[in-house]
Amino acid sequence: MKFPQNCLLVIVLPFLYLSCMKSNVKDGCIQKPGVAFTFDDNYIDNWYQYLPLLDSFGVKATFYISGYKRLNSSQKQKLKEIGRRGHEIAFHSTNHYNLKQYLNNASMEQLVEKEIKEGLQKMNADGFYPRTFAYPYGQHTAALDVELLKYFKSLRLLNGTNNLGKSVATDYNNRMLYGLGIDESSKRPFESLLQLISEAKEKNACVVFLAHRIEKKEMRMHLPLSKLRALILEAVAQRLRFYTISEISN
Repeated sequence: MKFPQNCLLVIVLPFLYLSCMKSNVKDGCIQKPGVAFTFDDNYIDNWYQYLPLLDSFGVKATFYISGYKRLNSSQKQKLKEIGRRGHEIAFHSTNHYNLKQYLNNASMEQLVEKEIKEGLQKMNADGFYPRTFAYPYGQHTAALDVELLKYFKSLRLLNGTNNLGKSVATDYNNRMLYGLGIDESSKRPFESLLQLISEAKEKNACVVFLAHRIEKKEMRMHLPLSKLRALILEAVAQRLRFYTISEISN
């Protein structure tokens, strides 16, 4: 399916009106229906390249960072700029291990020390203070949930079910969120994503989307630029707000 390329000028002007409205978002309260775009791992250079697109529509996304210790100084500066523009810098573990499997060979205390505290300390030292967390590979246990909610206000899991509506967060109990993968590797029909945006509007809720790289066709887990733009345009057309995960977490 080809995504619309020529509707940008048609709806930019009404959106500019919306983007100028005063925002009074209270954490954990979805006052208006919306969309939360989330991006995982540490593709800083890639994300930075597309900031102008996000900025032009007032999109405030959440970037879950793993492998922070491997970032170079230029990437750290770009990440700071991403944060300065109003996007959320969140946490995705120190080394991006499958935490459920990690517990097969380590205690909970060891996991927290190595995969949570170690990475957070390095980010804190550079002025980043993540408040929300996404599980690598979406793998978790009830015990992990209880432990990690001591450090974060919400945990994002992966919606690997056929119930796509599970990724539509309501205005209550948003401590466990289910991101829906929208990379090309997910092979989900584009129409089903549009339906979720409509569902979010009908329920005064927020749909949580999950992606990795933008416009990297040689990579399996990439989100085509045309697809991202089309989803943004649909949200704008339906007058939805763009949320960070912290804003809808309680």
